[in-house]
Amino acid sequence: MSTSTVPVSAAGATATKAPPRGLWARLIRRRGAAAAIVILAALVVAAALGPLLVSDPNAFSGAARLKPPSGEHWFGTDNYGRDVFARVVVGARSSLAVGVISGLGATILGTVIAVLASTYRWFDLVVMRVVDGVMSFPVLVLALAMVAILGPGLITVNICLVIVLFPGVTRVVRSTSLVVAELPMMDAARAAGAGRGRILWRYVLPACLTPILVQGAIAFTVAILVESALSFIGAGLPPDVPSWGASLAASRSYLSTAWWMWVFPGAALIGTVLATNVLIDDIRDLLDPRMTER
Repeated sequence: MSTSTVPVSAAGATATKAPPRGLWARLIRRRGAAAAIVILAALVVAAALGPLLVSDPNAFSGAARLKPPSGEHWFGTDNYGRDVFARVVVGARSSLAVGVISGLGATILGTVIAVLASTYRWFDLVVMRVVDGVMSFPVLVLALAMVAILGPGLITVNICLVIVLFPGVTRVVRSTSLVVAELPMMDAARAAGAGRGRILWRYVLPACLTPILVQGAIAFTVAILVESALSFIGAGLPPDVPSWGASLAASRSYLSTAWWMWVFPGAALIGTVLATNVLIDDIRDLLDPRMTER
């Protein structure tokens, strides 16, 4: 009995090992990660305090149509005289809300299904066929079809994106879970009397932390891009809700005459996606034990 408890203890210490001390300090020392944190922090502040700091983003002004950037309108005005800066700042709330809610929902749902599929073979056979079927459709086409059936709106977009994005999370996390399930420490844990629930919570999930973080970040960025694409074609958020995709759609007829209408919303969208990808790449490298800090 004593010989079986020792490996379990060692395995538990390995599987549940916390991230190395100084992770945040090491992350800040990376220039790309530091810049990404600044960009994302600015976007979060804009999303949280934007409506209190800027004017009404839907306020029309015929006399102020297509004004270039100035001291009065930092990002200029659009074809309806609406302040572009206000629409970009308030639009960050919509885009980030969709990204966080959809990304978090898809990550949680995909992780739960992946872990259960790696444990129960009958569940794996049934659910993974459904996952393969959903993944056979392009993300944007499937999201557009679901929005067309359920109707536009913030809640509808989030539900559609969760359903569209969770299969990718499920497939990647499931592959890691299957590898972890075959490790010797799992046999030692079972021999020590650990139940399936304890094994999943104490050993499998901690070992899948890195792919879960990566897939969550991917789901976050894809959700923002898909929401912007849906809003661009008028199938996403309602017209009275500012979004980066709707701002880009309004600028299609003014690409050369009013460059500020597409430059600033596009920069916000691209900056969010790039900053998230850079940050999660650095976090993944720091959490990966095979990567050494130079």
